[in-house]
Amino acid sequence: MRLRIAKILLVGFISTLTFFKSYSQEWIGPSIDNYTPANGMLLNPSTIVDQKPWLDVHLVGVGAHATNNFAHLNQSTLLNFAAYGNPAINLKPDNGWAQLNTQILGPTASLSLGKQAVGIHVSVRGAGSISKVPLKYADLLINEGSDEDSTVLTINNTRIKTLVWGEVGLTYGRILYQFDKHLITGGITVNRFFGLQSAALFFDDGEMLIQDDKGTLLDGSGKYAYTTPAFRAGGGWSTSLGFSYKRMLDDVTEYVPHGREIGCFTLPYKWKFSAALVDIGGIRMKRDALYKKFDSEDDANEYLAAVDGGFSTTSLPKDGDRYTAWLPMGVNAQFDYNFENGVFLNGLFTQRLSFPSSYGPDRSNLFAITPRYEKRWLMVALPMSIENYRDPHFGLALRLWILTLGTEHIFPYFIRSDIYTADVYVHLRIRFNRAPGCRTKPIKGIDEFRFGDLFRKKVKDPAACPSW
Repeated sequence: MRLRIAKILLVGFISTLTFFKSYSQEWIGPSIDNYTPANGMLLNPSTIVDQKPWLDVHLVGVGAHATNNFAHLNQSTLLNFAAYGNPAINLKPDNGWAQLNTQILGPTASLSLGKQAVGIHVSVRGAGSISKVPLKYADLLINEGSDEDSTVLTINNTRIKTLVWGEVGLTYGRILYQFDKHLITGGITVNRFFGLQSAALFFDDGEMLIQDDKGTLLDGSGKYAYTTPAFRAGGGWSTSLGFSYKRMLDDVTEYVPHGREIGCFTLPYKWKFSAALVDIGGIRMKRDALYKKFDSEDDANEYLAAVDGGFSTTSLPKDGDRYTAWLPMGVNAQFDYNFENGVFLNGLFTQRLSFPSSYGPDRSNLFAITPRYEKRWLMVALPMSIENYRDPHFGLALRLWILTLGTEHIFPYFIRSDIYTADVYVHLRIRFNRAPGCRTKPIKGIDEFRFGDLFRKKVKDPAACPSW
């Protein structure tokens, strides 16, 4: 009996992992950059309050992060495209694990309204995770065979989970407290979800016989869930909550961001601490969906042989046809120190909070230290991160005018090695650093020209700046 449901999930996961070979998990570069708040609000909704640009309009962005401990490109670089079609399998670990996070970020914007701020984002996200998969079985599924005639594997707490969804989110934030050099801001994001795909397979315990190019479940218990890919296969809601504390360089008791009293700009901080709970919610899968629990008393042939000739929700045994796939919930915290003259040092910590037995995927744990240099039209960041407390990475992020690009793991692009982790992200945006009517500089070449200069005064006019 072939465990076709496991093969579909695992091979599909690995195919996705290798397909997104050239795209980031938390997108550290744009997430901590003070001049890209539309990205930062996805990590912490309070980011848009007291944001550097008056209006940040993100046009389009794409990113993906894939890491694991078994499927890899053998002694290659990520620029060697011929190696992608035949990943090697490392069988030295007893159990396999993997993480995948992808996102296409569409039209997104954040707007400063004095002591308040609003934002909106549209995106399509995909996430997947694998934990404690016997690697001999993974090799069988991926390579269609095993080097051994037969073997019995013990499986415990094996988890294979994927989820793809679209979301539209609204963000609101405001200054909560300001006195002397203390500034506290808060924010909330509410997301509406459109489920596109979901699949999960759990083995809580059991034994599996590998023989004659087949995997037979001898004994075990667990559960599975599946939703046929479709637009609006499910729906749901989530929220994210965040706050920020800034130790300012100047007295901010009467401070209004982008107000005319300070020339329509914002005031700098010496250091900042922020924290947020993100992705608190789930998606109710209900169109062509199913779930089932099984144990040692069930006949494995009944529900696993149902997919031997092809995956079909009509032929699979089920306990019900609706279930909830929870999002990859997590908590993150940041500390950002301003050395002034554009030099910053950022610390980022992310801890997953997802339920191990939920049908939704898990997010990666992350700790990163990132020195960066940022100005209005330029940002360079060097994130040094440890994922899941075991995989160190060194990355590079660059923002130049309207383009931001980077990676959390740059060495595989240029140094030949066994590659287990890969990512890249690209974002395109336009920014309006000052509110309409707030220009004070004369036109100095094309870099200083704005279309609105044809219709506004070229001298400083305090009455033209908003007081909100």
